Amino acid sequence: MTAALVAVPAAPRAVVVRPAPRREPPFDDELAQQAPVPGPFDRLLPFERAPRPAVWRPRPPRPSGLPDPAPWGRRLLIGMIETAGGHRPLQQLTALLSPSVSRGLCADFERAKQVGAAHWLHRASVRSVRAAEPSDGVAELCATVEVGRRVRAIAFRLEAQHGRWRCTRLHLG
Repeated sequence: MTAALVAVPAAPRAVVVRPAPRREPPFDDELAQQAPVPGPFDRLLPFERAPRPAVWRPRPPRPSGLPDPAPWGRRLLIGMIETAGGHRPLQQLTALLSPSVSRGLCADFERAKQVGAAHWLHRASVRSVRAAEPSDGVAELCATVEVGRRVRAIAFRLEAQHGRWRCTRLHLG
């Protein structure tokens, strides 16, 4: 006789849930919860502690009594625009400009006249003026002017001469 194989139902196994290992680095908020564990070769870096964050303090008044260079430079720039447009003679600005800057501006305006076109500065409008004072009695300014749909840059340097600002360098961009 042959033996018959009979399937005996197996006892149900218990399900075991095990945590999966991390597959991504921790997020920033998770780092604060974990204390760093120093390794056997870890040493402190030979750098000094980071300085405290700088606190903005207002600049002390200028010892020479000169006005703030940014608004002063803005007014000078508006005067140059009016001069380029023919609304103001260049002689009105010569006291505010060094002789070399005055000659350069005059030559630039004359060159535009010889070509038969107005200087590009006559259509400009001032967008912004920024000033920096690297030392006492010296201010370096940069300005952006809008000419039609274009934006151009102008840089100039002011120096204190005889108790007032005077433009000693000018670069029309």
